[in-house]
Amino acid sequence: MNNLKYFLKLFLFWLIYFLVNRFFFLANYFEEFSSVSTHELLRILPKSFGLDVSFIAYLSAIITIVLFFNSLLAAKRFNVFISGIIFWINAFFIVVSALIIAGEIGLYAEWGTKLNFTALRHFENPKEVFSTATFFNYFILVISIIIAILFVKFYTVFVHQNFVTKRYNIKQFFFKIIRFPFVLGVLLLLLRGGFQPIPINLSDAYFSKTIIVNDVTVNPNWNLGQSILKNKTNFDGNPYKKHSQEKVDEFIKIINQENDSSTYVLNSKNPNIVFILLESWSADNIESLGGLNGITPYFKALEKEGLLFTNFYSNGWTSDQAMSSIFSSFPVFPYVSIINQTDKARKLPCLTKSLIKNGYHSSFFFGGQLTYGNIKGYLLSQGFDIVKDENQYKHLPSGRLGVHDEYMFDQFKKELNSLPQPFMSTLFTISSHSPFDFPGVHTLSFNSKEDKYVNSVAYTDKCLGDFIASVKNDDWYANTLFVILADHSHNSPRNWRVAQKERFKIPMLWFGEVLKPNYKGSKWDKLSSHIDITPTILEQLGQDNTSYKFGRNILNKQRQVFVPYVFHRGHGLISNQGYYAFSEDYNKVFELEASDSTQMKLIKEQTEMYFQVAFEDYLSY
Repeated sequence: MNNLKYFLKLFLFWLIYFLVNRFFFLANYFEEFSSVSTHELLRILPKSFGLDVSFIAYLSAIITIVLFFNSLLAAKRFNVFISGIIFWINAFFIVVSALIIAGEIGLYAEWGTKLNFTALRHFENPKEVFSTATFFNYFILVISIIIAILFVKFYTVFVHQNFVTKRYNIKQFFFKIIRFPFVLGVLLLLLRGGFQPIPINLSDAYFSKTIIVNDVTVNPNWNLGQSILKNKTNFDGNPYKKHSQEKVDEFIKIINQENDSSTYVLNSKNPNIVFILLESWSADNIESLGGLNGITPYFKALEKEGLLFTNFYSNGWTSDQAMSSIFSSFPVFPYVSIINQTDKARKLPCLTKSLIKNGYHSSFFFGGQLTYGNIKGYLLSQGFDIVKDENQYKHLPSGRLGVHDEYMFDQFKKELNSLPQPFMSTLFTISSHSPFDFPGVHTLSFNSKEDKYVNSVAYTDKCLGDFIASVKNDDWYANTLFVILADHSHNSPRNWRVAQKERFKIPMLWFGEVLKPNYKGSKWDKLSSHIDITPTILEQLGQDNTSYKFGRNILNKQRQVFVPYVFHRGHGLISNQGYYAFSEDYNKVFELEASDSTQMKLIKEQTEMYFQVAFEDYLSY
């Protein structure tokens, strides 16, 4: 009876703790929740109950097993030891829960996601994580720990007890043996959510059209555990396999269908190629892409002499995903990253491997840490001749995350002047990444929490303009193509939904004297994405691009267009007929846009088959 009383108090304790953490989360995102109806807010509590109880049942099962061994031994000294173990089990999970909720509050501002395996993986590089963290993140962590300490005290005073077992006879012994699996069975029922055929999952907590409401409803501990487990299951086979091979083969023919009607915009077959990867630049920062006014005037000035791609998208939401998409023309997935699997990544085709046949020298420069996402390992495995990051630029003025863009652009100019021609070189900027500690003034305001981000983009924009102006007299400039684009997008004052295609729209501008005069100041409106860049460049240079299975020549007007993209919960596909996005965690359609029901069904099937084909290819490496 004492143990039953303990478990009742334990369940109530943890439910209260999760409730407090939810209030903590809500307080940090009060603006987002202020527009949510009272009715929906009140529904959070009952809808969260199932997953909360499921996690508590997991914890209770561990404690039950420990108590079972304690009851068998019935020794006073062992009772004290077991009571201590149970105390520290609870204290451990209380503190871990505090770390999870603090991580979620900080992560949600950047990714719009709960803490998951993908985010957790970044702790493989703790220096990068702590460099990225802001004062606000540390403040939230401290408050979370304080709350945890108070709840440890609360548990000690009101819940914990000394578990004393008395000696018993044979009849009592068998009763304990029989009771143990029964108790575990009850807990198993609770952790799976009841008798229903499908065990409880995230969909059971999903009830609102507002994503953040669903996210705060989902138990953070349960979510992280499931995210880790689901990541592991992806290695058991193709999770996207839904259609017959015959149907998929027909779809592959559609993907590969392409008439030879390419437009050639360069006047050189052997130009230097300079990539400028702009950290987190959303199309919302670019006026001519329908973005906000006044953020990027220098980029706007470059448009007058360049070719702007007005319907261009990223394939993912992180920098490491962008690298394999841009240089290897390979799709990305929500739960696995090929760039982090060196044995697979090194087998990918790459722009550097294609260009080296024509004598190109390749280099990559970054003012931060390239250990993030294993980018450095990927670049080196793809044969980049020079790879430099902050370790080579410690003498330059830096922020918490790395060298400020203005100094890195100056350094990049020096590096380019020392490279043998022809070269393919990349500068990856950093100042428009949190914590936005760039050495410039904040002059822009859109009355949004993203104002710091917007001002950081304006800072990098000026650095970009100054750089281009500074290299126009260098001897390599006249024969150079500048490919200026973002690695991925970012939440903006427009505040798009997490899987909405507009959230993935980014700028890409081709610029330089190697552009034919009639394409300077023009726009190209064909749908395209990161995975199309390398095949397009190789086509312009007259080189073979057939090893890039998923990318297509952007400048071919007759090509069949598909843009795959992933977000932290799922995947989607954009075509000229519409787009579709599906959440794998919630097992729900997040976005579906097409002209009629027939097109809706078609884009759904095309999305499923595209990712089935892509993941099968991923498994083959």
